[in-house]
Amino acid sequence: MTNAFRLNRRVVLAGLGAGLLAAGTTSNAFAADTTLDRVLNSGSVRIGIANERPYGYVETDGSVSGAIPDIVRAALAPHGVTDIKAEVVEFNALIPGLNADRFDIIAAGMYILPARCQAIAFTNPVTRAGNGIAALVGNPKGVHSVADVVAKSDIIIGTQTGSSQVEILINAGVPQNRTVLFASASEALAGLRAGRVDVIYFPGLELGALLATANDPSIERVTPFEQILKDDGTPQYGYAGFGVRQSDDTLREFLDKEIARLLESNEMLGIISKYGYGPDELPSADIIANDLCAA
Repeated sequence: MTNAFRLNRRVVLAGLGAGLLAAGTTSNAFAADTTLDRVLNSGSVRIGIANERPYGYVETDGSVSGAIPDIVRAALAPHGVTDIKAEVVEFNALIPGLNADRFDIIAAGMYILPARCQAIAFTNPVTRAGNGIAALVGNPKGVHSVADVVAKSDIIIGTQTGSSQVEILINAGVPQNRTVLFASASEALAGLRAGRVDVIYFPGLELGALLATANDPSIERVTPFEQILKDDGTPQYGYAGFGVRQSDDTLREFLDKEIARLLESNEMLGIISKYGYGPDELPSADIIANDLCAA
């Protein structure tokens, strides 16, 4: 460990510690066994991913790629943390895996939802996204919104188990007996091909990457597609953040400061743009995890 890195780490911890002490938190929060302390000391962090493009995945050469792991790198590299170790699990195993200490950060494009906030803590958002639908070419059932699925009793929709889309569909009034849950996006695509479902429903960026990879002329992304609207008439977006254990307050606060830095400097857009994200996928600074957890 270089002298510069030791100094950098002391400055980071001192700054965080001062903020916590001002809020009435004792200095015991910086005991040597905290996750943040271990990460900064070792220069290594463990992340959980679901091997899904464009969020977080493993390349054929074994390297870890994706928009969310790249944000982790950008947040931690200035503090000497350059070793990113990825644990690949199914999406619905990410929260149990985090709480079982299999990794330190969920870096998988997971939406911040009140139910999830009961099990883990989230940083402030790193991205936002709308959703989309894919169907067999020609869109035989004429689905252009979730409202169409609700209104047409013969439509079966598919999405991924454990995803935020499950809750969205339930809240929109889609009967559970007309919703098929798949372990992954690729399995949902196979279910669409096989006629198990009429349409599949996923975040727009994920859906675009899925269809580009599949390159299947029998399947198309539905356009136009109407996003679900909030009570005020504006489109409903999903906001993704890093997930950490509820006991890791110092790590969460550290990451929140880095997220704010990346957004303010416009570095965030540069990081995620190579994965198909654009300015519309950047969250505004006034959207914070606490509000999303309480929604």
